[in-house]
Amino acid sequence: MAEAVVYGVVTRIGDLLVQEGKFLSGVSNQVEMLQTELNLMQGLLKDADARQDESETVRQWVAEIRDLAYDADDIIATYALTVGSRKGGGVQKVLKRCSCIFDEGITVHRVGSKIEDIKEKIYSLKTSFEGFGIKESIIQEGGSSSSNEKGREERETFSHLEDDLVGFDDILKKLVEFLLKEEKGKEVASICGMGGLGKTTLAKMVYNDTRVKQHFDCFAWVCITQQCQKRPVWEEILISLPSKYQRNKIKELSNADLVNELRQVQQTQKCLVVLDDIWEIEDWRILYEAFPVNDTRSKILLTSRKNDVASHANPRGVHKLECLNHADSLELLEKKAISWRSDSEAKTYMKRLGKEMIEYCGGLPLAITVLGGLLATKQTREEWEDVHKHVKSYLHEQQNFQVNKVLALSYNDLPFHLKPCFLYLGHFPEDFEITTKELIRMWMGEGFISQVQHRGGREDTMDDVGDRYLRELVQRCMVLVGKEGSLGRIKTCRMHDLMRDFCVSKAQDENFLHFTNALSMKQHEAQIGKVRRLAIISKSGDNFIEGIKFNEYPYLRSLLHLLPWNQESYFKESRFKKFKLVRVLHLENFNNHIRKLPKDTGSLIHLRYLSLKGSRINEVPSFIGNLRCLETLDLRIDFEVSCCILIFVVLIVRKTSLYSISFPRVPNVFKYMKQLKHLYLPHVYRVRGKLELANLSYLQTLVNVQPKTIQIPTWFEFNRLRVLKVGNNTQDAMQMLISKCPLVEKLKLYDPIAKPFHRIEKLPEAHQFPPNLAKLTLSNTRLGEDPMPTLEKLPNLKILCLESWCFIGKDMVCSEGGFPLLQYLLLDYLFLEEWRVEEGAMPSLCHLTIVHCKELKTIPDGLRFVTSLRELEIRYMPKPFKDRLDEGGLDFDKVKHVPSLVFQNCDRE
Repeated sequence: MAEAVVYGVVTRIGDLLVQEGKFLSGVSNQVEMLQTELNLMQGLLKDADARQDESETVRQWVAEIRDLAYDADDIIATYALTVGSRKGGGVQKVLKRCSCIFDEGITVHRVGSKIEDIKEKIYSLKTSFEGFGIKESIIQEGGSSSSNEKGREERETFSHLEDDLVGFDDILKKLVEFLLKEEKGKEVASICGMGGLGKTTLAKMVYNDTRVKQHFDCFAWVCITQQCQKRPVWEEILISLPSKYQRNKIKELSNADLVNELRQVQQTQKCLVVLDDIWEIEDWRILYEAFPVNDTRSKILLTSRKNDVASHANPRGVHKLECLNHADSLELLEKKAISWRSDSEAKTYMKRLGKEMIEYCGGLPLAITVLGGLLATKQTREEWEDVHKHVKSYLHEQQNFQVNKVLALSYNDLPFHLKPCFLYLGHFPEDFEITTKELIRMWMGEGFISQVQHRGGREDTMDDVGDRYLRELVQRCMVLVGKEGSLGRIKTCRMHDLMRDFCVSKAQDENFLHFTNALSMKQHEAQIGKVRRLAIISKSGDNFIEGIKFNEYPYLRSLLHLLPWNQESYFKESRFKKFKLVRVLHLENFNNHIRKLPKDTGSLIHLRYLSLKGSRINEVPSFIGNLRCLETLDLRIDFEVSCCILIFVVLIVRKTSLYSISFPRVPNVFKYMKQLKHLYLPHVYRVRGKLELANLSYLQTLVNVQPKTIQIPTWFEFNRLRVLKVGNNTQDAMQMLISKCPLVEKLKLYDPIAKPFHRIEKLPEAHQFPPNLAKLTLSNTRLGEDPMPTLEKLPNLKILCLESWCFIGKDMVCSEGGFPLLQYLLLDYLFLEEWRVEEGAMPSLCHLTIVHCKELKTIPDGLRFVTSLRELEIRYMPKPFKDRLDEGGLDFDKVKHVPSLVFQNCDRE
């Protein structure tokens, strides 16, 4: 890990020397010499990192060089940024308020002395390493396992997804049959077995089974933690199921009302509820009362590591997982690492070695999967033999197999640039669904992703590089895919419990990451070393923020506040005073007693990432304009649905202007943030004057922008913008903004509060849309004209979502040859009475979803010609509509070629 830290510092110093060299005046030569010393140290660290277990002395040396690299980064970056800010002329007052990390202030002399001191210590450690017999290794960016491009291309055709279970076909079949039984009364099925056997994976396969999707009306999946509390679990289940209560009202229900609503939903709807990883019988008992005993066709599927929990829930529904036998173990390893290869001779040799290596995995699917992910990156016999040798030396224990040894083997083999990315995942709580966009942008903020990397003859964005990093972790089976995005990217990810346990343990051993919660504060009151990353995690409901000693963390680089949406925590006004080096500040669901962001935030001049998503603050403060290094800024602060209802009343009854409503005010300060790449504005906002955005030439994401509130010169274009979401439209302003964004790939046009009687008569012409547009969403636009004649001409459109009154007409036509590349189409809450699809339209359509279009009596006859259609999903449609599509129904002939027909909540007339 020290190798990764040094590599990151060397890269960032290089970027500074190239981009900000003028701000290193007086110390640039010393900085270059320090960079050279660190570069030389990298070669020794590759061997030293691998030999830390041999000697406590080596471990201490490695830790010392890691901290020296961090210190160098702190000193040089702070000096450059401070000098640059002074020369900028506009922030001198800010700098006076920003105390430096040196009490006596930053001067050329003192910075030079600090650098010289670090250089001397690095040289001394380098001599110690060489004296200990640690040899210099060749440094290759990307690590040894990334050098074979041919092997990478082969692996990219092979997916390390979690549905590769073998040996469990019979259990899968039995579970599905059990859940499909039409029996009255509560039925609970359970999957039990030790950690790593694949309980959650098997449950997901059941949950996503086509027969199960067709049988049940609605679904809920909840992960249970070791400190199980019934209230959050019940709320999460009800949020997932159709209910008369909106999300923000559910937390206001009493326990009794919450239970009654849950029971009623499960009695009136056919629900499948999955409770993943129940630890104790008592946990089941406290959750039990929310599930009806009689008069229900709903079912429950639970997973547990304990047999007694499963038996207590329902002894007739227990399905126990066992370790794989030798044949199944080998089959799983072959799927992961061998079968997809093209060289038959190499495959034979690898299979022979694989037979020996799986003996050390004890039939545990997790261990085999991780070992397979490691071997999948190895292309030569020598590389396989090296892994084989390490498996023997590290994993063979006569009586006691430890899966952590396998996980450590995989971690140690990671290219050095991926190690900090992997350890960063330890910030997130158990069973947490991690939003990958946020994760990658935190990596960017920390400097784990270098500024520019090239691939395939083109310049990639840092997001593209981060996406590749994440996919490599997925390919190595160290990260699991949660949801996939509409354009093929990974939308969410998570970690297996055992992998997360290992990640957290390793991160703490490396002094990479620390946690603060009600439990850890008691256990780790005194931290050793400089704390550089801190995660605030709680599921207990305790407000322990007041007890956190933030003044003890002056070297902090990342602070992640990861509390659930239904739990409040309060920060005092001066909490961030000491965080002079922080780069990542994730304040999701943040709150304090005055509903304002602490003023200290404006002094965090190193900040690259700031998220206030879901936070309950009243205004966006002007002092965020001081944060000149920001790359990601998320201002999607909480806006209650109840406010929308009030707005409807005010607008209709009093005929009040939109801008007289007390929306949060956004200051005109983005013009100072020239490094911004991703800007998320509040869902609704007001501004005094106009927002000047012409300085944001690096912008790639612009979300919730209201065209009338911005000022853009006629000559300016957003030439890097890829994602655009436009709210509060007027036709001219909307068209003007779109014309300024020629490379947009994802576009959403919507009215954030669905103002009554407000509508767009028609869309821009097809040629006025960006030519690369791949995904388009329309919501609440209230179009008067059929949008299909325009949209079907978009040459690269792959995904089209028509939602919530976006079109208020009754007829819609898709013409022959229209939508040549469209793969996914969603029609949601439209007033359609007739929809016609001509033969030859939508030749690439794979997935069609129709939701809540109650006036539509039948599907188009032309769908019979769409032979590419693989799934038709019908939700919340009248029962007669569903009956026509069932086998034997009047419209079945139109869809009999579709492999998957899914119906949900279609039982009402």
